Amino acid sequence: MTSFLDLVRRHQLISFFSLALGLTWLAFIPFWLSNGDSIPWFTFGPIVSGFIVAALSGGWGSVKVILASMVKWRVHPVWYLVAFGLPFGAQLVSILINPLFGAATPAWGNIPAMAEMLPIIALYAVFSGPLGEEPGWRGFATPRLLAGHSALTGSLILGAIWAIWHVPLGLVGDLSLYGTINVVLAAVVFTWLYQNTGSVFLAFIMHVAHQNSVRFLGKVFTGGDSVQQQWIGVAIWAAIAAAIVAWYGTESFVRRQKTQLAVAGA
Repeated sequence: MTSFLDLVRRHQLISFFSLALGLTWLAFIPFWLSNGDSIPWFTFGPIVSGFIVAALSGGWGSVKVILASMVKWRVHPVWYLVAFGLPFGAQLVSILINPLFGAATPAWGNIPAMAEMLPIIALYAVFSGPLGEEPGWRGFATPRLLAGHSALTGSLILGAIWAIWHVPLGLVGDLSLYGTINVVLAAVVFTWLYQNTGSVFLAFIMHVAHQNSVRFLGKVFTGGDSVQQQWIGVAIWAAIAAAIVAWYGTESFVRRQKTQLAVAGA
């Protein structure tokens, strides 16, 4: 047991990523067999893996750091605007630009009423990724990746693994090339948000905003127009990520002397 714990402590990220992928893909099997009609418990793979590896490698101290970041809400109000407004803004701009490239006029009436959307948004926030993913990707993996890599390199590593994590969705027809690329680009933006707030709670908000802006605002187009709009959205996220790197540099994504967020037991 001691040698196993030593191995986990020395290779925390490898342990986390392996467990996150393994648990997720294993839990995806019943979802796949139900043709996507069962509860998607697989989305909790990252959070469960993060807490397991944190507990094995650093005990309660490491677990407490993740928990604290999950409820950290006292940040500058501008970051709430960023977390909520940036994803919706990017989606809205992509919609407004799409007709300039030959798409039909947006059918705004296709967007469901707010009273209809809110219960679905709340349900998806829990069972469609944000709650199950962010404590793992941002709360556990990001500080450890940035302890040995620049913010840009760490983001791209995490983004690639995050994209691979989504691969089983292809079995239920819910995977696309533009979505996969967007995940990698989003990893850069999420790292920037986390580095400047230390808050998984804010990352959770951004994840919910991004996911549901695509899900609901995207209904204004269908067919090829919808695909084209999503590619425009990818280009906008690429521009946002490039702007972050251009303004903040590649090292830390913060405009101050590089600091390392606390990681107990890392």
